[in-house]
Amino acid sequence: LFSKDLVEFFYNFCRTFHSNLFISVRDLPLNIIAETDDLLVVDKPPSLPVHACGQYAIHTVLGQLRVNHNRTGLRVLHRLDRTTSGVLLFAKNYKTDLEFKKTLKDGNWSKEYICMVDGDFPDEEIECNEPIGTLVISMGIQCVRPDGKPARSRFKKIWSDGKRSVVSVNIYTGRTHQIRVHAQFLGYPIVGDRIYNSSVWGPSKGKGAKYEKPYEELCNDVREAHRGSNWHETVDPEYESRMEKMASEELTPEPFDYGSQDRPSYDPICLNCNVVKKKVPHDHFQLFLHCLKYSTEKWSYSTPMPEWAISSNVNSTEQILLQT
Repeated sequence: LFSKDLVEFFYNFCRTFHSNLFISVRDLPLNIIAETDDLLVVDKPPSLPVHACGQYAIHTVLGQLRVNHNRTGLRVLHRLDRTTSGVLLFAKNYKTDLEFKKTLKDGNWSKEYICMVDGDFPDEEIECNEPIGTLVISMGIQCVRPDGKPARSRFKKIWSDGKRSVVSVNIYTGRTHQIRVHAQFLGYPIVGDRIYNSSVWGPSKGKGAKYEKPYEELCNDVREAHRGSNWHETVDPEYESRMEKMASEELTPEPFDYGSQDRPSYDPICLNCNVVKKKVPHDHFQLFLHCLKYSTEKWSYSTPMPEWAISSNVNSTEQILLQT
């Protein structure tokens, strides 16, 4: 390769133009909370990843800020999971990026979240200091384990209807999925959490880190429960036959000689072209976890309480839960 050579990549070796390949996100606004010369703060809606990943490119927070708000060159100061909503901060320049990340690393940020959990949470405040470590590296799934990194979360009930509770959570460390893992450990997993509120973690769903199986077996079970092919409803049986013949060199794919605008709508050797995918359930788009407030001694940014966390909206929340 030489400088200025044009290199064309085809994702997953697919030679088609997937005009019918939709990225599913919720139709919710991305609101700007505050903006200065150095900082941009938004209220992230659920279902949008922060940055490009997998098949998400435009339908990301950074993508929407670029397309709809003409904001570019932003630096992510912290992350929220795709299904999590709330306060999200971006630096506009390198100096601010360094300054804010140093104060974050030094533990000078106050971080408050709101979540809805299964069960009637106790009235007293509960602090969880269980270490968190990686379980499935390829998927970023975590668990409480003795060899994990220190983690500290403080939970306080706001209200409960006896079956579910809305809880305020302050975190003092920033481990991946920290609130979700600690809520699971306490026996009050987040409502509808497809990863951590599941019997794949054992009869008690991981309460008290009693998985009742070795970590290796737990890792395999969790990975199997969340592999991408679980979303495939049906696969064209001829597709597998074609791939087997290609592997044994009994079949050679037709030569590809199309421009980027002239690609066919179907490729016989593309998996996406040969599967029917299951309908994505509502809880795939939203987790009942919201970043309510980030602050230091010098600044504070917050959002209104999400609708599902307000006790007077319990009936509308019930309707949301019926869709999960």
